[in-house]
Amino acid sequence: MARQGTVAKRGRGIHGLVTSLVLLLMVVGGFAIGLAVGFVMEEPTLVAGHIAGQTTAIDWRPEVSIERAASRPPVGAGPPSLSAKTPEGDFDFSIQVGAFGDPELAASLADHLRSAGYPVQILEPLADERWRVRVGPLEEEERAEELARQLKQENRLPTWILREPKG
Repeated sequence: MARQGTVAKRGRGIHGLVTSLVLLLMVVGGFAIGLAVGFVMEEPTLVAGHIAGQTTAIDWRPEVSIERAASRPPVGAGPPSLSAKTPEGDFDFSIQVGAFGDPELAASLADHLRSAGYPVQILEPLADERWRVRVGPLEEEERAEELARQLKQENRLPTWILREPKG
């Protein structure tokens, strides 16, 4: 009789292990499926383009005018001299808080930020078909840095401070 109890305990141990592995596979599989469905729901045009073989690289660099790009020193040229620095007054600063493939999502974020008192702009898509949501323009870089920290803390938004020519 003692032997039957030992066999039964071993059987439960194996069944328990198999059950645990099955549950783990279900959780991991469910997470993977949820992640894929969420991505497809959030960016359907991006997924459809990828499936059709129409992927493009996204240019993450800040938008720069051709004149400004031509005036930049070559990479590795070292820091510019003090006389070559542009006066702070010639630029405005803005904080990019999102870029969306769906204009309704961009508008929703902009409305939320406007209701909180932030000066918000929505920029129309360029070649990458993304609607950019920016806070600004701001005249002082210190104010832009302060607002960026505030947006990160209060709204949990990613922030990029951009320096743009006044105009």
